[in-house]
Amino acid sequence: MSVGQLSPDRNQYWDGQKWTSALSTDGRWRWDGAKWASVASVAIQQLGPAAGYPVAVQPQPMQYPSAVMLYRSPTNSLAVASLVFGIVSWFLCPLVGGVVAIVCGHMAHGQIKTTGEGGAGMATAGLVLGYIHLAGWAVFALFWLLVFGGLAAILAAAGASNH
Repeated sequence: MSVGQLSPDRNQYWDGQKWTSALSTDGRWRWDGAKWASVASVAIQQLGPAAGYPVAVQPQPMQYPSAVMLYRSPTNSLAVASLVFGIVSWFLCPLVGGVVAIVCGHMAHGQIKTTGEGGAGMATAGLVLGYIHLAGWAVFALFWLLVFGGLAAILAAAGASNH
């Protein structure tokens, strides 16, 4: 016996292990020996207009594909905080915001590695913004330290030359 072969009465087919009903469980499809065909088309082929019977085909209701639910892992809260403080550090709280962005970003990366949460990009963006901001403040402070240090050295040299 080959798989899909119909029984002599055409009510069952061989599925490779046992005889199974040729009619689907919902009653809308029938196995014709090669493929599944709708019961309405099988009726047209078997009875047909040539048999002298009127053929009434019921319209089938529209079948829509089932909805697909996508699951996305939750975003790490510290990653969001790192990004927010990284942005805020440029406008509202300069030095503190940069430090908080860096601390939250490193903590978020650690948590994301262990828990598998999302938000690694936000944590990295917060780290970058925080580090750039702190580097800018360091350059700013170094510039003014050199300016005032140089000014103090010039004044000290001028004061020593006057005496």
